[in-house]
Amino acid sequence: MSYFSKLRNVRNILSCTMHCGRYSGSSESPEQLSQVLNKHLLERINTFGPLTVAEYMKECLSNPLYGYYNTHSVFGKSGDFTTSPEICQIFGELIGVWLLEEWKRQNSPKHLQLVELGPGRGTLCSDILRVFSKFPDIYSTLSIHLVEISQSMQQTQKQTIEKTLSCLDNKPPLIFWHTDLRQVPEKFSFFIGHEFFDVLPVHRFQKHEGKWHEVLVSSMMNSNSLCFVRPSTKTPASIAYLPLVPNLSNRNSVEICPDMICITQLLCKRINKTGGSALLIDYGHEGEKGDTFRGFHKHSVCDPLINPGHTDLTCDVDFSILCQAVKNSDAKVKLHGPVTQAYFLINMGLFTRLKVLLSKCESEQQKDELFSACEILVTNEQMGSRFKVVAITPELESDSVGCEQQLPGFTPLSGTPYAQPNSV
Repeated sequence: MSYFSKLRNVRNILSCTMHCGRYSGSSESPEQLSQVLNKHLLERINTFGPLTVAEYMKECLSNPLYGYYNTHSVFGKSGDFTTSPEICQIFGELIGVWLLEEWKRQNSPKHLQLVELGPGRGTLCSDILRVFSKFPDIYSTLSIHLVEISQSMQQTQKQTIEKTLSCLDNKPPLIFWHTDLRQVPEKFSFFIGHEFFDVLPVHRFQKHEGKWHEVLVSSMMNSNSLCFVRPSTKTPASIAYLPLVPNLSNRNSVEICPDMICITQLLCKRINKTGGSALLIDYGHEGEKGDTFRGFHKHSVCDPLINPGHTDLTCDVDFSILCQAVKNSDAKVKLHGPVTQAYFLINMGLFTRLKVLLSKCESEQQKDELFSACEILVTNEQMGSRFKVVAITPELESDSVGCEQQLPGFTPLSGTPYAQPNSV
């Protein structure tokens, strides 16, 4: 490629990435936008070389003009995936109960920030607010902080939450939006991260003939298609991130999310400094998997390299790396879990709440729909074992004198059928 051809490519690449926040609804179809993004990716690869999977994910998901989150409705039946809060109100209610109990355990502070990372449509936050509204002591202390980079999603969250608040008799709490966790004031906070880490960019690594190699995204020769390649030389990411993985010698592939590590350690430092807790829920594993990077389109798995920007990209959260990040944080915090979502919800009283709601149903159809929704949340075939839950809490004085309180959801509830955190 000539010098002037490379210069032209650089100019095209910069023009594609510098219009941050200017997307306002293109007249082009999603398929056409995907073709433009694919061309942009090919030009970038041909000019600068292969992309890391993390760079590829950032472009496909967050490109201000052609990225998936700026050009698609992603939630519910019309989108590409459905989250637990969208399935059943019981999920959000039990999260609210957990937060209420944790607030009491930490001596009911007079000011509470509820911070949600990646709040989706605002459904989970709304369900939590409905629970808190029944308890004026905690509701009156509350301010809401939502960490969301998408302006369109911020508007959706605003509409959802304001609709909920309009139905409550209480004085509404103040609501703030932030594009970065570091913008949230350093005060006593409860942090919620539900299906937040799974969309953060990851670096992929594979072991071949006893040596680790980073997996990169390149272009196929004489084609407009993308492909994975495995260079023989070490990359900066392989040098920096592989040492952070526990029990690496026992694995053949691994996916590392640097942002997850940084955010987790920031949460630990915040909790250590100002009190509060973090509750993190995501689909993932504890180190037994490696190649989970995939695309989703219309609720079906698809090739992540086909139709960039037109499919959601995701990766199972490696909770072994998350837990190691907590241990490496040097903060005086306690890690609880991981336990399965089924274990957590059942031991938070899901069956009791289900029984109450079933008694209020006005038809058999309503009962069937409610029961089916709960089945999705807790059965192994659905979300029950695929989703994991961890909590990060401060080391309290009561813990050090042998009076440690059991954390709800992470210890068996009397009368529940399941007692093993990872076997439901």
